[in-house]
Amino acid sequence: MISFRNTLLFIGLMSLIYACKKEGNPGLYKPRFVVEGWIEQDDFPYVIVTHNLPFFTAVDSAQLAEVIIRYAKVTVSDGTETEVLTATTDKRYFPYFVYRGTSLKGKVGGKYSLKVEYAGNTLTSETEIPNPVNLDSIWFTEKQVNNRQLNVQIVDAANEKNYYRLYTKLEKEVIFTPTLLANQDDLFFNGKKLVMQVNRGMANNLTTKHDPYFNIGDTVLVKLSAIPASGYAFWNSLQDEILNGSNPLISSSKALKTNIKGPGVGVWCGYSSKIYRVIAK
Repeated sequence: MISFRNTLLFIGLMSLIYACKKEGNPGLYKPRFVVEGWIEQDDFPYVIVTHNLPFFTAVDSAQLAEVIIRYAKVTVSDGTETEVLTATTDKRYFPYFVYRGTSLKGKVGGKYSLKVEYAGNTLTSETEIPNPVNLDSIWFTEKQVNNRQLNVQIVDAANEKNYYRLYTKLEKEVIFTPTLLANQDDLFFNGKKLVMQVNRGMANNLTTKHDPYFNIGDTVLVKLSAIPASGYAFWNSLQDEILNGSNPLISSSKALKTNIKGPGVGVWCGYSSKIYRVIAK
């Protein structure tokens, strides 16, 4: 299962920044819905729906609870089967309120449409689940006395266009976290080997304390996901916003590339994933 942890708060911020940049006035607030939805092979669809906040809002737990959309009608279809997702609470995610499928499961090669209806508004999107990809090898190198750098190698298929997203988690942790610079496009290594030094991503975008390495003896789960072009475009543009986000009023070189149609921003993305278990030595 794909889990994005605290990214929704950041997406909400980005949706607001996106709106402010578009209007050229950071003080001008326009309500927008924020959607994060995913469907992975052999798993049910999940969708989180929130709305943004005015830029100068004081953010606390009560305010964050208010951004959650609890009574939307969320529908996913594969062209043959259509399911209205069930609203439920799930403490693994942030925000904790999700819409989840119980019958329709993702399949490699499948195409899936999303519709979110709420208060007279309709948001739609489409995605697909691409062919899975393999990690060719995984190993650790010494960084410091007790720290180890994770390294991976991908052998890219020459006969197809591929987009990748990489995650890690310790075996004792509940959910996967995207690595730093998690998104990869095979534009520059099509049909070749790609070797990457992998730094762990931050579990919380609001903290400045972060160790990008693993400790000796850590049991690490590495997830490599193949994603479609629209999913890559969104996550890569969000990554750019994060990397350039020291001052959110300064526009980055790219707009947030949402694939949500309607009065909102965010992403609806299909994933085919493989998970590998390694021990840091």
